[in-house]
Amino acid sequence: MTALAMLAAAATTTFNPVEFFQGQTHGDGTLKIIFQSPKRMSVDSQGSMEKDGSLVLKQTIHEPQKPPRTRYWRLRQTGPNRFEGTLTDAASAVRVDVVRERVRIRYKGKDNLDFDQWLAARGPKEVTNTMRVKRFGITVAHFDEVIRKLD
Repeated sequence: MTALAMLAAAATTTFNPVEFFQGQTHGDGTLKIIFQSPKRMSVDSQGSMEKDGSLVLKQTIHEPQKPPRTRYWRLRQTGPNRFEGTLTDAASAVRVDVVRERVRIRYKGKDNLDFDQWLAARGPKEVTNTMRVKRFGITVAHFDEVIRKLD
């Protein structure tokens, strides 16, 4: 395959978040909140498909000095390269756009927080997650994580 053909194939490759998050995944990352020291966190997830084609993702978040907490995502495809849904700790609907090999997730949280995440595949079983959290347009936190598919 020529270099041009490989570039063309890579340009048309898309990352499907619903396929990736079916089954078990584990993420390890670092959360940095403004005026605080960075803290290591981990996230264990279990994803399953509903009869209507929606993905239901149960996440257990492990944060230092806090008990584990659980949240749920529900996403369904609403168009080509587009998903919408809910997240139990979001104050708005969740919007997911697939942009070739990356996925952008946006939603509003409580206390006027705006969440903007980018997921990028690093292979068939690994994804990076880069999240920025803004309040009134100012970045107040960021989270950088590597997520691995376990099954």
